[in-house]
Amino acid sequence: MPNEKRKSPSTFRSVATLQTLARDVRPRERHQIANRFARLENERARLEREVGIWETRLQATAKKLAKVREEIEALRPLLDEAPAPKGACRSGRGQRRSPALTDTRERSPAPNRTMQLGY
Repeated sequence: MPNEKRKSPSTFRSVATLQTLARDVRPRERHQIANRFARLENERARLEREVGIWETRLQATAKKLAKVREEIEALRPLLDEAPAPKGACRSGRGQRRSPALTDTRERSPAPNRTMQLGY
């Protein structure tokens, strides 16, 4: 027997704990079986609710995706057209377009403004 080596767990994941031992033991008494059955029944109901939620979200996401694809297909022909001679101006809030500079040599820099502060 001195040549026989004792088998040791290869990793900590394979070490049995009290929880894994209790979970893997087959219930022997009727109340243990009833408790296990009730827990499994609750888990089944929870998983079915979760699947229902996923299916609902899947349908909502599919509708949104279809709407986005329709908008993309509607805008695609507009991208293929020739550009307009004058850009469209935006109305409302947002950044304004700066006026086009005709000649930079004609523009003079803005004068410096100085202020006198008295303390």
